[in-house]
Amino acid sequence: MNFITYKNTIDKLNRNMENGLMEALRPFCYKHKITYLQYQILAVLFEEGTLNIGELSSEMSMDTGNMSAQCKRLEKKGYTLRLRKKYDERVVDVSLTKQGRLVIMELNDFLSKKYKKNWEGLSEKEREELLNSFQVMNKLFSDN
Repeated sequence: MNFITYKNTIDKLNRNMENGLMEALRPFCYKHKITYLQYQILAVLFEEGTLNIGELSSEMSMDTGNMSAQCKRLEKKGYTLRLRKKYDERVVDVSLTKQGRLVIMELNDFLSKKYKKNWEGLSEKEREELLNSFQVMNKLFSDN
């Protein structure tokens, strides 16, 4: 298989996986009036803690302007809090509110239950191999 065919196959598999997750989360996102992208932002903040807009943008491979707009929307919904740094007002920290944390905890519980059987069907070796495969693909498609 040549590189382009390989890349296109990975793209298709990745799209299918993302679409499956989006479909599973559609009722959850609708219930909480968030988009799938906003869910992803909340999930990153849940895992990483407080991040500034630049760090959050890097983590999600998004433009800072788009990230800032999404965080404003999440703040209006009560899921995040944005605070400007006193030493430099251009730097804005974003953190989850209690409500945002509860939403992600509810979602994590939903995902754990939905995919528990599939996850438990994998051996520890298979889980490690999957993670390693994603790390190899990340390295393959990075500029470094």
